[in-house]
Amino acid sequence: MEKQSEITWLEHLQRNSWEPEVIISGISLAVLFIIPSRLFEVSVVLIQDYGLEQIPAQLILVYFSLIITVFKIFLVIHLVMRFIWAGMLGITYAFPDGVIKEKLFKYSQTVEYPHPNIYLLKLERWCSMLYGFPISLAVPIFSITVYLILLIGIYLVFNLDFQVVYLVFMVSIIFFTIASFVGKNSRIKNKVGSSMSGTIGAVYQSNLGKWAFVIFSLLLVLISAPFITQDLSGFSSYQIQVNLDQEDFDWPNDREYFEEYNSEKKRFPRVWTPTKRVNESVLEIFLPLYRREQNSIAQINSLLPKDSIPYEKVESYQDQFRIYLNDSLFQLKDWSQVQAGHTGQRALLGQLPIGHLSPGIHEVRLEKLTYLPPFLGAGNDLRYRERWARFEFIKE
Repeated sequence: MEKQSEITWLEHLQRNSWEPEVIISGISLAVLFIIPSRLFEVSVVLIQDYGLEQIPAQLILVYFSLIITVFKIFLVIHLVMRFIWAGMLGITYAFPDGVIKEKLFKYSQTVEYPHPNIYLLKLERWCSMLYGFPISLAVPIFSITVYLILLIGIYLVFNLDFQVVYLVFMVSIIFFTIASFVGKNSRIKNKVGSSMSGTIGAVYQSNLGKWAFVIFSLLLVLISAPFITQDLSGFSSYQIQVNLDQEDFDWPNDREYFEEYNSEKKRFPRVWTPTKRVNESVLEIFLPLYRREQNSIAQINSLLPKDSIPYEKVESYQDQFRIYLNDSLFQLKDWSQVQAGHTGQRALLGQLPIGHLSPGIHEVRLEKLTYLPPFLGAGNDLRYRERWARFEFIKE
């Protein structure tokens, strides 16, 4: 009797699952469209304030963006199909007899029309099936991401080389993957297979076809690629060791150099100043602080001098930069440590004298000496970036 009661309860829950599905889908979508920007901000904070390198930060963003995009795609499809399902449900309620052939035009009476209930049941099945599919793909990626975050935490606490952490991450993932496939009675294989995501994946494979499941999962990743690219838009600006792209150098984006145009109130990746129009004798210059760059002074000096790099010695963070005003080099000696910008990010404040300039458009350009940390046999070297930052302001 108790077993029959459980079956009845489960059948009742399945028949009425569409109500919580729609509510959860709507709420989840609203949250999922907000999360990527928050993850972007957290990654920037980790890079600037805590010294995280660009590669691990970008890996985390890509993994999370893939997970979120997969859920977005399925939740949007699910909601659309539920709207269609609701319309079909209304049709079956309003017209319980379905198609009445005698009342159709004669040329349509020869067609065998199925009852709308058939399509209603198919839609119900597809809606329920789509709702659970993301779990089979997102949960494994989420587990890998959490593992990477744990390794990155160790890397930051003990100030390790990221290449060591990356090698540990890749070797352990490869070992885990091989152990999951090799051997019929592998403990890891049984553990993974009996997990929730493994069971869900097996359900879809056995009912839809194993190759259909694999191909569909790969297509889903490919479809997600443009959305992931959109989520990462602008993140390359925080890769302080590289030059600006030629287009960004030739056509500076005012939102990344002037506070007044930073309507999204994001952190500044490179140099910035409050306003584009200046009617004072000095121009305030803010250099965003990057923790890892600040801690690389010893490595920079150990690799200097180099014939192709016009530096003798770096004694402070600001010594890594060279500031040009209309192609004239200016040495600013007085810098203040401040928390500035819309987000209160850590920066160095300097004042560039512009009282001698005539009214009109003038250019500020920054060059940078940067240390490339070792990574997979490369790096542990210096680079002189002549196109590190550039903007134009108006002297009034």
